[in-house]
Amino acid sequence: MNTMNTTDRIARSSARTLLATAALAALLGLPAVAQDAAPAAPAAPKMPAAPALKELPVEGQKPSAKDVFAKHLEATGGKAAWEAKKSMVATGAIEIPAAQLKGAMKTTAAAPDRVAVNMELPGIGTTSQCFDGTVGWSMDPMRGPAIMGEKEVEQMKRDANFLRDLQMANDPGTAEVAGLVEFEGTPCWHVKVDGNSYLYAKDTGLMKGIRMTAATPMGDLPVTVLMEEYKDFGDVKMATRSTTKVMGQVQVMSFEAVEWNAAKDEAFAMPAEIKAMKDASKDAGAPAEKDAAAPAPKAAP
Repeated sequence: MNTMNTTDRIARSSARTLLATAALAALLGLPAVAQDAAPAAPAAPKMPAAPALKELPVEGQKPSAKDVFAKHLEATGGKAAWEAKKSMVATGAIEIPAAQLKGAMKTTAAAPDRVAVNMELPGIGTTSQCFDGTVGWSMDPMRGPAIMGEKEVEQMKRDANFLRDLQMANDPGTAEVAGLVEFEGTPCWHVKVDGNSYLYAKDTGLMKGIRMTAATPMGDLPVTVLMEEYKDFGDVKMATRSTTKVMGQVQVMSFEAVEWNAAKDEAFAMPAEIKAMKDASKDAGAPAEKDAAAPAPKAAP
């Protein structure tokens, strides 16, 4: 795993899965009684503007994006330690406090760009997203199996790239430091990359959070992720707690165990339902991945 830190990768890949879970909880009326009638397919909402980050005065010259990435790399274990990582299996829990839901979560990732996120929530069932290096798909109890559209696949592929952060530490490209801001009470360097905001604690160099736009079946939505409680897993350091905020929903991921270089190919295997959808689309002469429309939600049980 050639990356300065997998925490942001996990958070960004998982955020889209968490959005689906939030929608499920809302549509099912959890923790209230489920609706009697099948809900209508969600329309893309108007994306609200994210609140502005409070700017702080900078003493002296602000660092370059390369400087910020390099400090983060060293703070989380260093180049050699991360280059030795080729895959990861992280297990833990996911919680939606407002819905009083808590379940198990597992993230599996392998170089160069494969990732699978699986969640099991009581009363809802299993929700999963996967990118096998070519095709991206999702499966959940409400929408059923679905092949991701081009925009979702592009984000999934970028987020799953194990080399991306290390590459950016060597060559940040168009990434730039917008300034020093306050994020969750912590002075952070605000680095803009591909239209998203990455926030690194000024004192420690550790990533404190992300503010991004995620492509979802409900449209492009603003997501804020707070990263906390960094711990050592072997010779590298990762955040063990990530709080995701989207559309008024708050969801918390916590990782308890991480295994390096232990991922199996079957974790990224395409389910029979997805393969059938892809084959049917090919037979019909239309690519399954291109702007795939989300299927209408199933009736709540």
